[in-house]
Amino acid sequence: MRHRKSFNHLGRTSSHRKAMLSNMASSLIKNKRINTTVAKA
Repeated sequence: MRHRKSFNHLGRTSSHRKAMLSNMASSLIKNKRINTTVAKA
C-alpha cells in the first residue's frame, strides 16, 4: 500500500535524485526547455 508515501523517489538514491534535479534545473535555465522521460517529468 502507498499510505503516507508523499514523495516520488524515481527509483534512485537521494544523491542521484538531487543531482538529476539540479541538472534538469540548470538545463531549463540554459536552454529554456528540458528533455526528459515521462517518469522523470
